[in-house]
Amino acid sequence: MKTNIIYQKSSESMKEINDESVNMIVTSPPYNININYGNKTNKGKITASKGIKYKDNLEEEEYRKMLRQVFSECKRVLKKDGSIFINIKNRYNNGIIIPPFWIQDFFEDMYLKNIIIWNFDWGGSTNKRFAPRYEYVFWFTKNKENYKFNLDAVKIPALNYRPDRYKSQLKNPSDVWKISMVSGNFEERTEHPAQYPERLIERIIGCSTVQNDIVLDPFIGSGTTAAVAKKLNRNYIGYEIVPEYIEISENRLKKIQKGELLDEREY
Repeated sequence: MKTNIIYQKSSESMKEINDESVNMIVTSPPYNININYGNKTNKGKITASKGIKYKDNLEEEEYRKMLRQVFSECKRVLKKDGSIFINIKNRYNNGIIIPPFWIQDFFEDMYLKNIIIWNFDWGGSTNKRFAPRYEYVFWFTKNKENYKFNLDAVKIPALNYRPDRYKSQLKNPSDVWKISMVSGNFEERTEHPAQYPERLIERIIGCSTVQNDIVLDPFIGSGTTAAVAKKLNRNYIGYEIVPEYIEISENRLKKIQKGELLDEREY
């Protein structure tokens, strides 16, 4: 079985991956919110095009059928002590918010450990409701009790540390993660229109895997999962159907030294 590879094909079939061979899966599936990815828009009108297109508007039944097949394959290849992390956000229909709790329907045979709130400090705005500043990360495990969770690897500085009360200057992260979205001045920024930040994936990979483990992303997009896996000395497998996005990922990976984040913290 090959690792450290991105396949240009749908992840609805992942025959390249052996049963129960992947340690952790993290992904952000298409949101199916009718966006022409790759186009710059202003008030709904296309003002510029980068030439990279992905229209996110499947019929809802077709969309959920696709997700069910992908997640079925994910569960097949996941080890017994493995985890799946799904980043997804609210959708809107005629001005009404639709929370993504329906994602749990695909994982009724797994165990929901956390619903993490990823909070960021900038994004879209509106004058008819409060500006949205969060997305969800659903964490599922294959086994109820026996799963990898490396809490020490992802502890964060304690703001009000008192040596008379606490043994460590670090504390456990809560289920609300304040991590900035990727902006134009970020070194990691690519032309992908829906790129999640390396810091988000760094915490997920750090808490759920150890060095040389295999991380899978069935919708790898800009390659953030692969980039962080390489920096943390993990192996990666990705799937992507848009060739331009694979080129972005591969160019990004060429610039990364394996294990380059390991000096900052014991992962």
